[in-house]
Amino acid sequence: MNQNGQNPIHLPQQTYIPTVAISHVTLKHTLYRLSIATMNAPDHICGIAMRVGYTGTQEHDLTMYRLKVKTGKHLPVMTLPGFFVLEQGIFVDYEQWCASRQAE
Repeated sequence: MNQNGQNPIHLPQQTYIPTVAISHVTLKHTLYRLSIATMNAPDHICGIAMRVGYTGTQEHDLTMYRLKVKTGKHLPVMTLPGFFVLEQGIFVDYEQWCASRQAE
């Protein structure tokens, strides 16, 4: 249990993708909101990605998103922890993306 006496919701690890065919979103070509789906069910919208910022100030820098997903048919929308960037058509955790960029 967490501090307020409620059990936390544990979502299975999912890979999220935009519902439109797009590989990345940059500062120059930004989108404020994208419908998202899981890779396992790409035709079923399960939430939205909301733009919250950018990875830098150059035109080619990526847009950062918060993912809001529906956890069940009668459950509310839940904001996933952390920030995400869209790379090669998949939403990647921003911290993991940064780590992979430093490793290159």
